[in-house]
Amino acid sequence: MAVSELLQKEDKKIPQEVRGIIEALAEPSRRGITMILAENTMRKKRGEELSFKELLALVKPMNPSTLNHHLKGLMEAGLVENIYMKKESTSEYSFYKASELAIDFLKMVGARLE
Repeated sequence: MAVSELLQKEDKKIPQEVRGIIEALAEPSRRGITMILAENTMRKKRGEELSFKELLALVKPMNPSTLNHHLKGLMEAGLVENIYMKKESTSEYSFYKASELAIDFLKMVGARLE
């Protein structure tokens, strides 16, 4: 058996959901975005998720398309939730928060959530 085949076989022993989380968080920017959203989610009440513009302001100088790309990857891994709603105080409709899975995973790996 070739080394790459062995590694692929061993990798498949890890549940797909966990592999997806590991792959999504392999990128430092995604880890940072996840931490920002997790800390915000833990501090705030429901309905106080971060809008795309608010999150973009926090991760400057990242450009909007790059942020959108990272959010999509985090959502595919189940770490970030996108909520579409209209808030009276803003013209935005798209808001983001960390999922319970993200918060639980971060706590499990010892992340210091403030």
